[in-house]
Amino acid sequence: MPKLYDSLCEQTCQDFEWLIVDDGSTDHTKELVDNWKQECKVSIQYIYQDNSGKMMAHNKAVQASKTELFMCVDSDDHLCSAQVVTEIISYWDCHHNNSKDDICGIIAYKEIGQNRMYFPEGMNVAHKSDLPANGFKAEVSLIFCNSILEQHLFPFFKGEKFVTDDYIYDQIDQKYKFLLFPYFVQHCEYQDDGYSHNYMKLLFNNPQGFRAYHNQYVKFKKKRYFKSVICYVALSLRIGDWGMFRHASSKTLTVLLFPFGVLKYLYDNYRLSHI
Repeated sequence: MPKLYDSLCEQTCQDFEWLIVDDGSTDHTKELVDNWKQECKVSIQYIYQDNSGKMMAHNKAVQASKTELFMCVDSDDHLCSAQVVTEIISYWDCHHNNSKDDICGIIAYKEIGQNRMYFPEGMNVAHKSDLPANGFKAEVSLIFCNSILEQHLFPFFKGEKFVTDDYIYDQIDQKYKFLLFPYFVQHCEYQDDGYSHNYMKLLFNNPQGFRAYHNQYVKFKKKRYFKSVICYVALSLRIGDWGMFRHASSKTLTVLLFPFGVLKYLYDNYRLSHI
C-alpha cells in the first residue's frame, strides 16, 4: 500500500477520493491509514469489514463511492505516473458524450513487467470482449462509470468469498462499450499469495461462484461455451446439486456433456489432492 499511496500523493490532479476497504486485516492497516489521513495529502475514506473477500469489499466501495468514475486498484499495484488522474478525467470529459454508443467507462493499458501490447489500429470504442477477438490479449485497467457498477454488484454465496471479475464484466459487456484510452494507467505487481497465483485453490473453495459464472457464460453463448457446460456440471457435482439440469442455461447440452463433466470432477479431485 505505501507505493500506491505515494503514487496518489504525486498526482497533479487531486480531484478524487481513495476508498480503502479493509477486509478484516490483522496487520495494523488502520493505524497506517490513520497516519496518512493526518498528513492530509489525499482524500481518504477508510471502511472496515469482517473478512468477506475481495468481491464484497468491491461492492462496499462501489456503494460508498460518490464520484462519477470508479477504478479498482489492488493494494500491490500503483499508478504509473503523476498525470494519471488528470489524463483519465480529461479523456472522459472529451469523449464520452461524443460517442453514439452506450459507454460504461474507459479501458486503458496496465503495465506488467516489460510486456507491451497495443489496441488494434483504428479501434477507439469497443466491447471488452472485442479486444481478445481482435488479437489484444493483455491485461487492462478498467475505469467504470460508477452508476453502472452500482447496477452490477457481485453476488454473495454462503460460505464463499470469491467470484471471478468476469461474472460482472460479462453482464456489462452485453449492454455497453468502453472508450479505448491508449495510456498506461496502472502498474501491476503480482504477489505469491495473490488471486492469480492461487487459481485452483480459489476454484475449489468457491465452487458456487465459479458455477454461476460458467452458467452465465453459457447463457450469453460466448466463444467455446461447451467447456463452460462441462465446468458447470463438475462444479454442480462438487456442491452436490442434482438440480443442475433444472438450473442450467442449456439443459440439452448439460445432459449431452454430463459424462465429460463427471470426468472433469474426478480429475479436479485428483488435482485437489496434490495441492
